Amino acid sequence: MKRTLGIGVAFLFLFACFPVPAQSVQTELPALKDVFAEDFSFGCLLSYRHIALPDDVPVPGASPRALNPEGGKLIAHHMNFMAPGNNMKPMYTLDIAASAEASQKARRGKKLEIAETQPVVRFPPDLIAQLDWAKRHGFGFRAHTLVWHSQTPTEFFRTGYTSDGTYVSRDIMTKRMEWYIKEIIRQLHEGWPGMVQAVDVVNEAIDDRSGKVRRSKNDWFIVYGDERYVSYAFEFARKYSTGYGESQMKLYYNDYNTHSAGKADGIVALLEPIYRAGNLDGIGMQEHDNILSPTAEAWVASYDKFDAICNEMAITEIDVSTSAKTNYPSALILEQQANQYASLFKLFLERSARSGRGKIVNVSKDGLNDEYTFVVNQSSSLWDTNFQAKPAYFALVDLTAAWKELNRLIDRAEEATRTETDVQRLKVLQEALFEAKKSRDGLYSAGNSAVAGLQGAVALLKAAL
Repeated sequence: MKRTLGIGVAFLFLFACFPVPAQSVQTELPALKDVFAEDFSFGCLLSYRHIALPDDVPVPGASPRALNPEGGKLIAHHMNFMAPGNNMKPMYTLDIAASAEASQKARRGKKLEIAETQPVVRFPPDLIAQLDWAKRHGFGFRAHTLVWHSQTPTEFFRTGYTSDGTYVSRDIMTKRMEWYIKEIIRQLHEGWPGMVQAVDVVNEAIDDRSGKVRRSKNDWFIVYGDERYVSYAFEFARKYSTGYGESQMKLYYNDYNTHSAGKADGIVALLEPIYRAGNLDGIGMQEHDNILSPTAEAWVASYDKFDAICNEMAITEIDVSTSAKTNYPSALILEQQANQYASLFKLFLERSARSGRGKIVNVSKDGLNDEYTFVVNQSSSLWDTNFQAKPAYFALVDLTAAWKELNRLIDRAEEATRTETDVQRLKVLQEALFEAKKSRDGLYSAGNSAVAGLQGAVALLKAAL
């Protein structure tokens, strides 16, 4: 699709200068879920209002209409996996007002103990609608997230579920955590049995600077004084996912900046005993990246560290920011972005679980397109604000095609070297094979195109064969 890639760059340059009317999703283009079908599932992290379709079964209280009617078409065409952007976070699933009311009414005795240790947990309408949407469309689902220092009401950690209450004891907090995790898993099991494939049990627990469990603005640490809450969370998640017969729910730790050596070491130190205890399945690498970071070398180094302490890995929220402060950057920047996306996806392909080469079971992008995304006004997605495929999209399609073809040709060339009797021809084959393997196994970047490298190796081997 090399010719189309050039058209994509030119189109975006013109669009930046001359805005055009809204366009429909390009459903004639290859679906990325099919492009990566032999390697991993492909998905996204977003909210129901990004994907709502006109014929959706109404859920009382849910978003009445989509932010853009093309969103659901885009996701349904390209993906087969999703996670909720916000609506499963504790600030949305904990009914603090109802919990406080129950505690106030109980006042004393056994009823007070129950009220103080069993908060009210309710799925918001948009979450229900998104789970229903995923079920209708045959999507796998990631539950994001159970235990997090952010977007968790401080009232959850205080007596009477009030903002001015004193912090509860570790014992009460542990009971609250267990009840909360049980209720989330119970409601998922009862409403959507067997659909949730992964659960981000703990999110972003490691501090970027120290490489240890974060202390700042972390009510979990205030109550416990150490990292034991992390292991408790995984124990409870295993207990109830197993108890409700949801063994397909893989238990994950999820974090950003995982390519940072110090942070990766901290994650390993935190998770190794949990993995050895049998309560951790996977590690999620968010990958909020940019054109220059991470380098392929840094990413591989962290993958290798994580490989020893998990059974699987996932890319949970990938985007590549252009740092251009616009959704319509230059053609050069879009080319660099495409190269960076391709350099990272090459690493994912090399370590994909379905192929047997590694442990990556899923790759999910963040947000819908350049307009509806976590990193705003940076043209960070695979699709522009008009739902049109960008050079980065075409780079991924071309990369995967070249990767597969190159591996087939390498197999053919190796077989040919075993049977070739002509000395000169054998030498040509061996030299081409050596160079092709270098290109296949090489590390690439925004300034060194993986697509060009693999396509060049394909051409070299074809000529030699």
